[in-house]
Amino acid sequence: MRQETLFVCILCRFSQPEPVHENLSGGQRLFNQLQEQLETSGNAEHIKLQPVRCMGACDRSCVVSFAAPNKLTFVLSQLSPNDAVPDLLEFSHQYMACSDGKVPYKERPTTVKQKIHAVLPSVSAYP
Repeated sequence: MRQETLFVCILCRFSQPEPVHENLSGGQRLFNQLQEQLETSGNAEHIKLQPVRCMGACDRSCVVSFAAPNKLTFVLSQLSPNDAVPDLLEFSHQYMACSDGKVPYKERPTTVKQKIHAVLPSVSAYP
């Protein structure tokens, strides 16, 4: 059963230099591309892709979050809906493989290293 979830804010806008695609928000385009790649690669059953209507970081769009019980939560911001998908998918595999979510920094894809907005401790870390 999947416990890892990749939350994607579907209301995030494209940044100014990025072209708008198919009249979609940047977040919706990012979500659609992630969903398509997960299904195409057969990995849709491994991580739950969850759309979210707002993650409260509108000035830093596009925003996603990796979360799971007893794991660190990673919040990434200022992602390109056009370029971030391969690195997000690579990180999702790394995140799933780590029992505590602590993917070693040097092993993280470039986009993840550059776009970390916050890393939150697991809820289980507190009594």
